[in-house]
Amino acid sequence: MDAENAPQFEKECNVCIAEGLTSLVVDLSGLAYVSSMGLRCFVAVGKTLQDKGGTLRICCMQGLVKQVFAITGLIQIFPVYESLESALSGGQA
Repeated sequence: MDAENAPQFEKECNVCIAEGLTSLVVDLSGLAYVSSMGLRCFVAVGKTLQDKGGTLRICCMQGLVKQVFAITGLIQIFPVYESLESALSGGQA
């Protein structure tokens, strides 16, 4: 996720939020790279959801993406789940 496609991710999330959703689950199992622009989009979407009483749940992080979230401290800000099933149920992060 970089400057080229991060805005599309944010736009799609904002469409869901505008439709009334207050909690979103993002499966990152297919994501191999995230830039600062991508991180900014996660933070922006998370903040919007938080302001509406909801949350952005992230699951299936691996490799470099997980390292970037850990180094930046974002892994402590978002609920992070090992599997899609646990993220959808809102179980133990």
